[in-house]
Amino acid sequence: MFKEQYIVSESDISKRRAFYKYINSKYNLKRYMNRYKMIHNKFPFVVDFNDNSFWVCESITCCACAQLNKKIISIEKFKEKEN
Repeated sequence: MFKEQYIVSESDISKRRAFYKYINSKYNLKRYMNRYKMIHNKFPFVVDFNDNSFWVCESITCCACAQLNKKIISIEKFKEKEN
């Protein structure tokens, strides 16, 4: 089965908190940052099923490239792709 990496953007803190809780309750993924830093961040989440990790991409260059290639999605789109 082919796995994927998703870059998920959300600026609202309460929605970021809910998404963080959702991912952690549904998947057993490695995290490279603490909870507070992931939630209180302007950069997008990365849900990577290739290496089973969950983190925040803080590279402006990577985010710009992802945006140009239309790879950054909303929480709603992520949940749609999951099903």
